[in-house]
Amino acid sequence: MLPTADLLADAKVDAVAWNGTSASWLGIERDRSLCEAISARTGKPATTSTLACIDAVRSSGAQRVGFVTPYTDDVQLRIGKVWASDGIACHAERHLGLRDNFSFGEVKPAEIADMIRAVAAEGCDAIVILCTNMDGAAITEALERELNVLILDSVAVTLWRTLLLAKADPRLLSGWGRVFQSPLP
Repeated sequence: MLPTADLLADAKVDAVAWNGTSASWLGIERDRSLCEAISARTGKPATTSTLACIDAVRSSGAQRVGFVTPYTDDVQLRIGKVWASDGIACHAERHLGLRDNFSFGEVKPAEIADMIRAVAAEGCDAIVILCTNMDGAAITEALERELNVLILDSVAVTLWRTLLLAKADPRLLSGWGRVFQSPLP
C-alpha cells in the first residue's frame, strides 16, 4: 500500500485515505501504524475507514454505539472486542454471517435499513455501518431523520475525515448524514 500512497502523493493530494475496515477485527494499531507510515513517506495526513469511524463516534459523544455489518459471528465478536479495547463498547449489533467481499456488495439497502432499525430499537445513540462494500451511505440521511439517531456509514465517514484532514469543510456536501453538517473542529 505504501507504493500506492507514493502515487497519490505525486498527484499533490492534501490527504490520503485507506477505505478498509479490517483493522476493526485485526487490531486498530494496524491502521494507526499504516497511517503513520503513509504520513512519514508522503508528508500527507492519512486515515482509514476504521479510524475515521472511531473519530466520528468520539467527536459525536455517543455512548451507546451499535454496529451493522455483513460479517460472520467470529468476525463480529472480534469487532466488539477490538473496539472495546479502544474505549468504544458495542451496545447492540446485527450482522449477516456473510464471508466474501462480493456478497457484502449484494446486500440490498432495504436489508441494511432493517438492520439499522433493529439496532436503533435497542437504544443506540450512534450506529456504525462497518463495511466499505455495503451500500449504506445512500440511506443514512433519511434513516437519521426517521430514527433520530446518528448513523455513520464507513465509506461516507472516511470521506468526512479525509476532508477534515485536507482542511476542507465537510458541510459543503449534503445528503450523506449529520456528520457532514458539523463545523470544522
